[in-house]
Amino acid sequence: MKFKRLIASLVLCATLASLAVLPASATSSFSDIHDGRTAVNADVLRLMGVVSGSGGNTFSPSGTLTRAQFCVMAVKVMGRGGDVPIYTTRTIFRDVPSGHWANGYINLASSITIGGSEDQPGSRLISGVGDGTFHPNEQISFAQAATILVRMLGYSDADVGSVWPAGYLNLAKSLKLTDGLALGPNSPLTRAQAAQMFVNLLSTKQKSGAPFYDSLGSATKNVILLAVGVTGDDHEPGAIRTSQGVYQPVVDGVTPTALQGHRGTMVLNDRNEMVTFVPDSSTAVTITLSGDAQATFLKASDGTKYTIASTTPAFTSGGEKPDSTYADVWVDLRSGAQVTLFLDGGKVIGVYYSSGSLSSTEAYVVTGPLNSASFHQLTGGVTNYTIKKDNEVIRFNDIKPYDVVTYDPVSNTLLVSDLRLTCVYEKANPNPTTPETISVLGHDFPVLPSAQESISQFKIGQSVSLLLTADGKIAGMAAPSMATHTTATGLAGSGSVMVDLPNGGTLELKGTVPETAQDHVVTVSASKGDKLSASRIGSVSIPGDFNVKAMTLGSYKVAAGVKVYEEVGGSAVVPLSLAALEAEMIPQRQLSTYHLNSSGMVDILILNSVTGDAYTYGMMHKGSQEFSEGGLSGSNTTISITNGTGGQSAIITGAAFEDGGFGGTVAGAREIHGTRVAAGVISLESVSGVKRADFFQKDGAWYVNAKGTVYQVSSKVEGYIKATDTWFTQEQNRLEAIRAFSNDMTVHIDPVGHKVRVIVVN
Repeated sequence: MKFKRLIASLVLCATLASLAVLPASATSSFSDIHDGRTAVNADVLRLMGVVSGSGGNTFSPSGTLTRAQFCVMAVKVMGRGGDVPIYTTRTIFRDVPSGHWANGYINLASSITIGGSEDQPGSRLISGVGDGTFHPNEQISFAQAATILVRMLGYSDADVGSVWPAGYLNLAKSLKLTDGLALGPNSPLTRAQAAQMFVNLLSTKQKSGAPFYDSLGSATKNVILLAVGVTGDDHEPGAIRTSQGVYQPVVDGVTPTALQGHRGTMVLNDRNEMVTFVPDSSTAVTITLSGDAQATFLKASDGTKYTIASTTPAFTSGGEKPDSTYADVWVDLRSGAQVTLFLDGGKVIGVYYSSGSLSSTEAYVVTGPLNSASFHQLTGGVTNYTIKKDNEVIRFNDIKPYDVVTYDPVSNTLLVSDLRLTCVYEKANPNPTTPETISVLGHDFPVLPSAQESISQFKIGQSVSLLLTADGKIAGMAAPSMATHTTATGLAGSGSVMVDLPNGGTLELKGTVPETAQDHVVTVSASKGDKLSASRIGSVSIPGDFNVKAMTLGSYKVAAGVKVYEEVGGSAVVPLSLAALEAEMIPQRQLSTYHLNSSGMVDILILNSVTGDAYTYGMMHKGSQEFSEGGLSGSNTTISITNGTGGQSAIITGAAFEDGGFGGTVAGAREIHGTRVAAGVISLESVSGVKRADFFQKDGAWYVNAKGTVYQVSSKVEGYIKATDTWFTQEQNRLEAIRAFSNDMTVHIDPVGHKVRVIVVN
C-alpha cells in the first residue's frame, strides 16, 4: 500500500482569537507573510477580493502602493467593484486614459461625492493633483491614504475644518484608523500598512454612527471562524465554517487560512454569502492542563490558574457538542490535554479543546518513510506545528507505520492516532463499494470518503484491521499483521467494552465479555458474526517507580494522556484522574501493570491500592454464606456495605472488621461457591467534633482541618445521619447538604489515600 492522502470534509469547531495574541496556526495564505498581524489583515482583504497577491501567491508586504493601486483597493473595500465597467468608457484625468488598467476604478472613485449641500460642494472621494491629472503611478502617501479612508467614512472637508493634511490626519487618529502605524504625512505606504488601515476601517464607525462593515451587508458579532476550504452544506467545495453555520465566500476560491480560530464580526450579503470577516480584540492563550479540569477553573502546567464561569462558551475540534458551555465539557478535559482559552480584559470568554474529533479531517495514513513534505497538504504548508500522540508531544521520528495523522489548525497540532481494530469486514452501509459506515460490534464507524480506495482492496468476509483517526473514524483498511494488529483497549463491562480514543472520549463496542475480563482493562477485537474478543492486558515486569512529577516509569516516558486505573489485589479496576495522585513518586511495588503505545510511551497504567479510590465506602455489615458441597458443609464470613449510592453486596472475607463500623471493601475476581471474594477490606479512622468552619476549598477541591490535620474530602464522600440511620443520597452538592444539616460532625478517613470518605452528622 502506498502513502494514502485521505481527504474528507473539513469539520472543525474552533475558537476565538485576536490580532494581539494569535493562534499558533495564524499562517497567511500568502507565502511571503511571516508576521501574524499582517497575515490576518491580508487574509481579511483576500476574503473580500480586495487583494489576490502580487504574483506567485505572494503579497509583497514591504512593497509600496501607487495611487492607482490604492484607489482600486478602496473601491473594492466599499463593495463597488461591480460598478466599475460603466466607468471605463470615459476619461476624467488625461493621464488615466480609457485603456489604463485602473481607469474604471479611478473614474468611479473620483465620481463619488462625500457630504455637500446646496450652499457648499462636497468632497470627492479621490481627487487629482489639480492640473487635470491623477498621477496614477506615483506612490501614495500616508496622508493621502488617510484622507481617502476618512472620506469613505462619510466625512468631508467641511467636517474636518482644517488645513490639509493635518485635519484629516488628526481625525483619522481619533477614529483609530491609523492604529498600529507611526508614519509621517509624506511617508510612502507599504502594502502591509495599507492592509492595516483598511482592516481598521472595517470596524470604525462612520459619520452616521454605524460601523463601516454595516454598509457592506448584514453583520453578526461574536462569530467564530472555524475553518476554510470546507465542503459546504450544498456539497460545494471552498466554503467557510463558522459557529453560525457554513457559508460560501463572495469571492470564489479563497482560503484565508490566517483567519481560522478567530472571533469577530461576519458580514453576509443578500445571497447569504460571506462578504468579510473582521477579527475582534480578544486574545488567546494555549495551555497544557496540570491535572483534570475543575468545575470552576483550569490549571496550566506552568502553575497559572484560570477561573472560568460555567456559562462560558466551549468549542471542540469536531463540533460534536454544539452550543456547549464550560459546564457541559469540563469533565472531558483531562490532565495533559491542550486547551486554548480566549480572553477579553483578562476574563475567559471562550474555551477550545481538541476533543479527539478531527479538526481538519484530512488524514494521512503512514505506510512508508516520512519526509518534511509528507504533511504539507494536510497543514496547508505550515511547518512549525506541534506533534502529539496521546496528548504527549512527540518527535517526527516517533510517528510509526500505520499511524493515522490529522491536523488541528486552531492549535497548529498534528494529532497522531495508533488506534486500530482487527475485525471481519461484514456490515458496510449503504454498500461495500462506497461505504459511508462500517458496523462492528454494534458501533457504526464513519468512513472518510478517500478511505474507500484502501477499502476497495478487500471483500466482505475478510479479516481486516481498521485504521482509525483520533475520534474513531475509518481512515484506511489493512490486512491483519504484526504491524497492524488491534490496539483498541478499554474498560470491559458485562456486555460491552468502552474503548479509549487517543485524544479523549470513548466508543462502545457491544458483545459478550468473559467474566474473567469484566471490570478490567482489555484489548478488544471482533471475529465473524461480530463476536467480541476481550483479553485482559497482561501482567508485565514493572521497569521502575512511577515518577508522577517527571511523568516517567523507569526509563519509559509516560504520555500526558495516559489512562490511569487502580485495583486492589486483582480486583475490579476503577479509572483515576492523574490529578488524584498527590505523591510525586509511586513505588514499583504499588504498580500492577502498564501498556505501551506504538511509539514506546506508557499509555495505560494500573496502580495497586495507591489512592484508596477503588474501595466502596460506608457502613460495614457482617454476614455468612452457608455452603454444602462434596459432603462438606460450613459457612464463610461475608461483608457488605451500605451507603447512599448503592453500596456493595455481600462478598466473602477473612479480614477482621467491626460490624456496624465504617470502612471500605473491594471485590476481587476470585469466587468461592458462586460468591466473590474481597480483595481488600479497610476500616476508617475517625475524628469527631468537626465544625462547618473547618471545611475549606482549594483549587476546586474540598478539605477539612480535623483537629489540626488537613485531609482532602473525597468528591464521592458519603454522608450518614446517625439519629435516623439514613444516608444522604443526592448526587450533586452532597457535601454542602451534609454541612448544612449539622454543625457537629465526625469525619472518617481511609488509611490508604488519607481522604475523608464518610461524614457522620450527629
